[in-house]
Amino acid sequence: MKKNRKIKRFISLIKDGIKNFIDKLNWHYIVITVIILVGIGVLVGSYWISDPELKNIAVGLGTGIVTSALVTLCIDLMNARIEQRKLAKYKRMLLNPLCNAIKTLYVQIALSVNEYRVREEKGHYFLLPLEDTKELSHFFNEMKDIDIESVGDEKKKNRLVDFISVSSVYLKEVISQYEGLPFESLILDNIITQEEFDQLKRFTLVNECKKCLGILGDKTLSEKDRYNTSVQLLHCMMLFINRLMRIFDFIALKIEIENDGIKKHLDDIYYNEIYIFSDEYVEQWAERAEAEAEYYAEHPELLEEVEESEEEQLHRKINTAIWAGDVETIKACFPQIDKNNKQIQSELTWSVAKDVMKDKVLRELYFQKYGIKYKVRKDKRRKK
Repeated sequence: MKKNRKIKRFISLIKDGIKNFIDKLNWHYIVITVIILVGIGVLVGSYWISDPELKNIAVGLGTGIVTSALVTLCIDLMNARIEQRKLAKYKRMLLNPLCNAIKTLYVQIALSVNEYRVREEKGHYFLLPLEDTKELSHFFNEMKDIDIESVGDEKKKNRLVDFISVSSVYLKEVISQYEGLPFESLILDNIITQEEFDQLKRFTLVNECKKCLGILGDKTLSEKDRYNTSVQLLHCMMLFINRLMRIFDFIALKIEIENDGIKKHLDDIYYNEIYIFSDEYVEQWAERAEAEAEYYAEHPELLEEVEESEEEQLHRKINTAIWAGDVETIKACFPQIDKNNKQIQSELTWSVAKDVMKDKVLRELYFQKYGIKYKVRKDKRRKK
């Protein structure tokens, strides 16, 4: 029984393959090709005709058949190409509102997701298109496991709120534009292919997005349920956009252009909010300062030419005091510190400074200057 089923299934697959091949054949071009071959056959056959008059007739007939068939083929190919360009242009025009809505929404989601990942040091960015979405789905599943109601750290909770804060207006616009497409008319007019039609009509993700939006419309929803539903909505919409990009190249092109600006923005956040506070950055700065000091020690005549700014002098003075354990010097320097100077703040919160910063007066000065309690930074490095 199993053998018979396998044989029947194999025969069925072969039949379907033959049927699809026949459906894709352009019989018009096949007929023209056959006519050209007939014309060539007449020309070849004229070689063996001995009667000059009949030979000339055969050559003229063969040449006429081949020439007319080739001209017809060229004209058909040119017309087909022109028609394809018209259809491609018409397709873009019809799908342009959906494309613009997707681009606007994508920028909002990509920023929310990746800004959170940067500030939480989760690793690389998620920028579409993605060949494999397993890692993306794993990230969203991890986010859904977070119980936002039990998060006590206000800073972390605010980041979670920012993470899900994508306006429903953008989400609804994409769904509205998608559902407004006349799929059946598009395929009947050959504007989209059968394969594109099948892929577009199979999007159960849209129904899941609509379901999530419906749930979020309930004003009595708890904070936990609202957070989980929002994460699910962003997850489904990212997968939906990724699939549309794989179907339509022009949508992918628009989004890939946006990726350049998004990546630059995220790199700036990482550098200004994470990297300059890392021990790696401070160590590199200290190494450069040490190398510079050694260089000028060997070339004292150049030292006079270097004009050090007041801010640089203050930074050097505090750095020297940290290494020397000189608490009083740091206290005296505090009134001159610009609270926007991230380098000095980074120095003070480095693990090397923890001994001098044990002083209660220094901690109070730090709080007054920066508005936050003193805390030594952990040694974190960027994940690749």
